[in-house]
Amino acid sequence: MSVGRARCAVISLALGLAMTLSGCSTAGTSAVDTDGLPGVWTGSGGGRVEFHADGRFSMKGIPVESIAFTWSEPRNGATRVSGAGTWEQHDVDEDTLLLMIDAGGSFPTDEEVASLMVAEDGPPQVLFFSTNVDKPYGYEIRKNS
Repeated sequence: MSVGRARCAVISLALGLAMTLSGCSTAGTSAVDTDGLPGVWTGSGGGRVEFHADGRFSMKGIPVESIAFTWSEPRNGATRVSGAGTWEQHDVDEDTLLLMIDAGGSFPTDEEVASLMVAEDGPPQVLFFSTNVDKPYGYEIRKNS
């Protein structure tokens, strides 16, 4: 499978997951403020995501249960993951921000996708990693001042 087809499949799967999650949860009803996104966001236990205005991001220390792994498992049974890639707002559901995580870092062989939604509308907004339709919120991150 070519990289383009694989990326398309990953994005389609993530969009389906995001639509399912947003349909079953009271969370994520506010649009993600992409203008306020660039900067460093942190969560409990040292998790960190840095968003760049050019659509790139990097993350480290994110709890492994914050990401619904589709294609690969993190290296060496890691409990926290790191990686980098691109971010984009979901075209249909503006309340969902997709993180397309490149292969590498904690994801040795395949790309992965994570979904972020709005936990608190702010300002500033509080975002959370959305993975479980039965749990309205996941691991939260807040923008550093």
